[in-house]
Amino acid sequence: MNIDALTESFKMKYEKFIIGCDAQEELAEWDTECNGEMDVYYENDLVGIILTLVVADGAISQKEVDYLNRCFGFDYTVETLEEVYKTCSSELDDLFCNRFSEGVEQLRGINEKLADAYVELVDIACDIIIASDDVIATSETEAAKALKATLK
Repeated sequence: MNIDALTESFKMKYEKFIIGCDAQEELAEWDTECNGEMDVYYENDLVGIILTLVVADGAISQKEVDYLNRCFGFDYTVETLEEVYKTCSSELDDLFCNRFSEGVEQLRGINEKLADAYVELVDIACDIIIASDDVIATSETEAAKALKATLK
């Protein structure tokens, strides 16, 4: 599958995921008082995971930024995304190493199908980031493989 098809697939599945999050909030399955809006919580995690993968090779390419912007409707530049990463790199490392697995497990406790949908989004995002890099570094593919291994 090419990167544009992956991106369109991601966007479609992401919209469905957001609808699923809203439904869980309506059913009072998600504690918005404690965790905030469910869709925002998981979007932040997802963007953090993607950003960690993007910088795994030590550089942020314009093409990576373009696809991130397409997936989420952002308007980042390479420079602004670098600033975002510098500001929150330690939190992103913790997310990538620990919080992601906990977030998936929390989601599984609420709704198994929604958890599967989230895992699929992360999987597609890994493929998009790898495909959007002109020079695919071993560090990037290894980070994606490690992340995908936690998804199983």
